[in-house]
Amino acid sequence: MILGDFNIDIEQDGEKADRLLKWMGSCCHGPVVLDSNTLLRSDRTIDYAATIGVDLTIQAYEGDTTSDHNPLLGVMVGDKTSADGGSRSIWPVFTLMLSYIFDYWGKEWNTEPYDIIYERLISFLTLLKTRCQQHFKLNHARPSIPQNHVKLLTQSRSLAFKAKRKGDIELHCKKSAE
Repeated sequence: MILGDFNIDIEQDGEKADRLLKWMGSCCHGPVVLDSNTLLRSDRTIDYAATIGVDLTIQAYEGDTTSDHNPLLGVMVGDKTSADGGSRSIWPVFTLMLSYIFDYWGKEWNTEPYDIIYERLISFLTLLKTRCQQHFKLNHARPSIPQNHVKLLTQSRSLAFKAKRKGDIELHCKKSAE
């Protein structure tokens, strides 16, 4: 999600707006635009958001401000928290795919201007990384530390708090040495 001052009015700025919308489309972003003006000195809406698959509601702050823009307030809507799922990138697959297409991208740099190729490369890498991600529920995730070590760490932490509470530094040192 990108939220802020784009300095382009999507409805009034013609070619500049078209280029911005084309760029957003190439990055799979969609604009979220207010119904009201955001620039206080004119009737233009140049502050908005661009999101990928996020249900976002934005509104302009109508109170006093020292800026010439009305600040934006964004609220993400959803019934789930992001804490219920996790993901990991499968880097060996990512690296393998890069090795397959390395020659292609090497030749592409000579076909068009660098800024166009760069945008295409960044878009490709973003999509490839997304494709190489594995999603899982956190309650199905294995901790990276073996369970018996987790138990020892828990006991050690408990003893450390007990030693700190009682002021018994020997208890703390003795158990830490074990």
